[in-house]
Amino acid sequence: MDPGTGSGLLGEVSLCTDAVSDNHGVPAVGRFPTIEEDEPPYRLLCNEYPKAP
Repeated sequence: MDPGTGSGLLGEVSLCTDAVSDNHGVPAVGRFPTIEEDEPPYRLLCNEYPKAP
């Protein structure tokens, strides 16, 4: 690290859990909601660019 920039901390705060058995009564929710697009995208995600020839 550069002097004067402070310290860094990297990690994940979690325990090993099983969402099926730990979250009783919680309905399954998809990762992305269903969206009805009404405008073309302003910015593309990396996987949305056309394939190179």
